[in-house]
Amino acid sequence: MCDEDYIDSYLNGLLTDEVPKNTRLMIANLNDYGKRAIVNYHDPHSNFHKYADIVINVRMLGENAEENTPLFHYTTVSSLKSILESGYFRIKQANFMNDPDEFQWASKLAITYLKNYGATSEELGNFKLMIKNQPFHDAYIWSFSKNNDSETLFHVYGGNEGVALKFGEKDVMNMLVSHNSHGKKSLDQFGLGDAYTFPLNVLYDEQKQKNYIKPLVQEWLDACRGLKKDPDDMKEILTLCSKNIALFNMAFKNPKLCHEEEFRFISLRRNDGTISPELRVNGVPYINCKFVPEYVQSVILSPICNKSEEEVRTIIKKHRSCADVKKSTLPY
Repeated sequence: MCDEDYIDSYLNGLLTDEVPKNTRLMIANLNDYGKRAIVNYHDPHSNFHKYADIVINVRMLGENAEENTPLFHYTTVSSLKSILESGYFRIKQANFMNDPDEFQWASKLAITYLKNYGATSEELGNFKLMIKNQPFHDAYIWSFSKNNDSETLFHVYGGNEGVALKFGEKDVMNMLVSHNSHGKKSLDQFGLGDAYTFPLNVLYDEQKQKNYIKPLVQEWLDACRGLKKDPDDMKEILTLCSKNIALFNMAFKNPKLCHEEEFRFISLRRNDGTISPELRVNGVPYINCKFVPEYVQSVILSPICNKSEEEVRTIIKKHRSCADVKKSTLPY
């Protein structure tokens, strides 16, 4: 965090004669919070600048889906059979995932830090309102792992008929984009009901989460407190904070869930509240994605799977899949 002398020195260097006089006067009349927000926003050495570059953060948490990196989806033999027979895969809405903090973990951490920084009840309310107003309420998650032999995932998601389905990242992306775009060739053509699709690495590391969220929260609070005197600059800062916290909510999860080793595909559906889910089962909304059997590269049976390799091989051959079937190398 900058001290007062550093802030004054940096602003003197920033507000040269080339800056309009009205702008210089406006920033000079800012309170200490607003001045600190301006400096942290522009200073390339500030923690905020280091951890709030949205382009860098997207690259850090995202991945180049042009590579057909091996991914594994843990499920049951019964579910695999159902997917192949129906020709569709159900992708659940984020609000109905197992984790009650799904798409909320980062903002909950942020609220904790805001309280530590002395945020008022009004400021906390404004932060919660910002989260509420973000246009990501109709989001869907398809979960994978890069671990092909996870005893935990076999047990949690497969029980006594657990399998891991091997896909290629590019293939999954193609399958989702083809479905979610509804034939549109450009994002500019997307309308209500279409969904943006992208892969994300889930971040569980508690210290790394703290490194990203703390400076962002401090900057958000400073910008809020400087908003009245300099609305243009402060709104720009607040918008950047909002974009980052939205990304972090999609990618950050409770460190206690690190055993899941999750890699996920997010589908953000454009919806103003008038678009119904593609599918609803027992009150749960789903994207009902057309499934391409040929994209299943192999099926790995858990050590305690009660189905034989031959039984599984028979199931997948009925649907023109040439996927390899093999037992996990785990001892139990």
